[in-house]
Amino acid sequence: MSAKEQAILFRIGGLGDLLVALPAISLVRWGLPRFLLSLVGRPEYGALLKWAGLVDEVLSFEDARMTAVFGGSKEVASGGKSAADPLVSWLKKYSLAMGWLNRPGQWPSREWWQKQGMSQADFTAYESEPDVPMSWFFFDRTRDFLEKIGTMAGPAAFDLLFDKCARLTLPSGLRKKAVADLDLRELKPGQRRLVVHPGSGGRAKRWPLTNFIEVIRRSGQLGLPGVLVTGHAETDLEAEIEGLRLPDGWSKAARLPAETLAGLLSESTHYLGNDSGPTHLAAACGASVLALFREDNLPAWRPFGKTRVLAGPALAGIDVEPVWRVLQDLLAGR
Repeated sequence: MSAKEQAILFRIGGLGDLLVALPAISLVRWGLPRFLLSLVGRPEYGALLKWAGLVDEVLSFEDARMTAVFGGSKEVASGGKSAADPLVSWLKKYSLAMGWLNRPGQWPSREWWQKQGMSQADFTAYESEPDVPMSWFFFDRTRDFLEKIGTMAGPAAFDLLFDKCARLTLPSGLRKKAVADLDLRELKPGQRRLVVHPGSGGRAKRWPLTNFIEVIRRSGQLGLPGVLVTGHAETDLEAEIEGLRLPDGWSKAARLPAETLAGLLSESTHYLGNDSGPTHLAAACGASVLALFREDNLPAWRPFGKTRVLAGPALAGIDVEPVWRVLQDLLAGR
């Protein structure tokens, strides 16, 4: 394979940030089948895309080489950094650079990338538009770019292509290992499992824990098994959760590695959670998702896939009853 058939992709931030760019990154994989794709971001999350076959390697954004390029230097952004610098010259092996940003920022100019030998560079910054989630915006602009450089093969149906690119398909071995590590049963056809994640990086984005517990109690009365999951961002909830007695068929899991959480979600049918990275992951893994959002975070961060969203000015104002009704509809396939 020619050294020029390589592209470097940039997506920084947490799990949710990466996953709203998943359809766009998948589209790059679809549109550039002969390229080796290097993803720059957080390795623990980028590894999910590598396991799914969407990228070929993952590079840490904290690498010294990235600091040389994106250290916030006006010199770099204006093209003043020498291409002979060994911390920059490694970019010579790439012919294309792409990135997706939540908002406009200071990134090296197109001219700077051309000095590194890249014939094409495209960095898309999200621009809030009515009813346009970030995932669709990134996907749309990426498609435009790939069509411009002549790599899109024919006018594929846009909606169908988005749905295909929005799925994170993990190896069966990884999914089975997650179920085994969590001491869970593999689901048989027709069986269901609900994953509940009551956390989020921001406390204002959390529905009250007592409400989640009430939903779990009602689910247990229906004989629906599930897993209550917490992560590193909500360690303050762990003490209260540790003392809870869950219904039969329910278990708890805390601070799971990204691959274990992804495997669990891929092997579960339903999910309930806040505006968080795991919620986006559940949608990408194909679960039927009920997501609880503050209105001011929509439409930008709306998850894709089989997702229903309930929103309000404040999450504490969302009552249990409408959440339970929508969850019942999802469980019934409505």
